[in-house]
Amino acid sequence: MNKAALSILTAILLLSLQGCGNRLWEDTKETTTDTFNYVFDTTPTARSYHDTASVPIIELNYRAADVLFSNVDNNELTIDSAVFVSPFTNQDDPGDKSVFGQAMAQQIADRLVQHGVHINEGTPNATDFTYASGVSGADYGKSTSLAGSSRVLPPRSAKLVGSYVIADRYVYMTARVIRLVDSTVVSAHTWTLPITDSVREMLPQLSAKDEGMVPTVKTSFND
Repeated sequence: MNKAALSILTAILLLSLQGCGNRLWEDTKETTTDTFNYVFDTTPTARSYHDTASVPIIELNYRAADVLFSNVDNNELTIDSAVFVSPFTNQDDPGDKSVFGQAMAQQIADRLVQHGVHINEGTPNATDFTYASGVSGADYGKSTSLAGSSRVLPPRSAKLVGSYVIADRYVYMTARVIRLVDSTVVSAHTWTLPITDSVREMLPQLSAKDEGMVPTVKTSFND
């Protein structure tokens, strides 16, 4: 084979490979998505964490409170029922006294107040745990006992409790509305909060975790 024919075959082969390479690039480009740009701190398009983190914590808690309120039936509690609030607790560390648990409980309670719930900042009385004289739980189960009945039943009290678990990127939240007289959970909801700068400020243990490891390499020499 002479040199001219060899040159022609080589050129054809190179053009064919270039076309396959371009096709492969185009196909790959269609299946890829943009990721978070940590250099320029631009908004991500492929990671739900960053999308969630852009929503204020209070708005996420308000959404959770809306769900809690919507799950309560009039036969379980009435709009006149007193609801007592306890600070949310750390499931991994019940002794955690950080402001986070108090702040989260207060935000949920504030939203319930906006729905007309009677939030009581005191502590329950002994009468909140017992039925009134001549009244039983079955009376509240009747469809006409709380609406349109000549017999007015006293409202039953409840308490709002919650807890949280701290993970790497999220705080897992759970809240329950518990009727005091029979310890019945009348509403419950779970949701997640991203660990943002504001959350770190309310959870000192996260700041301590971010301090990093102390280097073990000797950086100075002593005489």
